[in-house]
Amino acid sequence: MRVAWLPVLALLLAAPVLPVAAAPGSPLPPDRGGPRALAGDLTLDQAVKRAEKRYEARAVKAEERREGGRLVYHIRLLSDDGRVFDVTVDAATGHME
Repeated sequence: MRVAWLPVLALLLAAPVLPVAAAPGSPLPPDRGGPRALAGDLTLDQAVKRAEKRYEARAVKAEERREGGRLVYHIRLLSDDGRVFDVTVDAATGHME
């Protein structure tokens, strides 16, 4: 009985190190050519925190994209009074639109 569990246990222990394939049509993860913050750039988390503080709202969605060769973060915010609005943050400069 114990011998039958050895292969299962080996698979469970190896699972965290097995590579995970991206879903079809999804953007590539940063280490495979997708958008990626450079040293000195804001991270997505930092951009979200800044936008939430500046606009006194809660982020409900955030994603990173390349626009014209620059990394930008698109953040959807929800205010206390129920308004939903989008903010774009430049990762290199921190400029918000």
